[in-house]
Amino acid sequence: MAVPDRPSGALADVVRAALAPPAGPHIALGPCAQGVEGMRRSRHGAREAERVARMGGKDWLTDYGEVRLVAPATADPEHARWFVRETLGPLAAGGTRMRELRETLRVYLATERSPRRAADGLHVVRNTVTYRVRAEELLPGSTREEPMGLHMALEIAQTLPG
Repeated sequence: MAVPDRPSGALADVVRAALAPPAGPHIALGPCAQGVEGMRRSRHGAREAERVARMGGKDWLTDYGEVRLVAPATADPEHARWFVRETLGPLAAGGTRMRELRETLRVYLATERSPRRAADGLHVVRNTVTYRVRAEELLPGSTREEPMGLHMALEIAQTLPG
């Protein structure tokens, strides 16, 4: 689809507000860009958004802007899973509890280690965040010294199934 002007907010938010979730098809959005080169870039971004969405099987609409960090990191899914297991150690295990701890830690790091903002984003009380982020103690020692790698591993773990 073509958009005459770059929307003031995220294009995905505009599309989500304008459309009801379709029963079946999925939509992948590339970045807004102009000209022939922009069309190529947007198409490539949409294809990457589609690839990431197929791996994670999440929403009916995936915007490249929402997955642009994990798109290159998951180009080789086997390597990405290996990275997650090595980086997260016991936190990489399956199950609802570990998934909950990973998500809390991911949001906590994304909010610059603010328990209050993480609690707001997760819709839980601040004490729950404080309790859950103690899961950092389960991480391998080298991971704690590399916050960017930890954050990337948590983002990948949220995207990739298994």
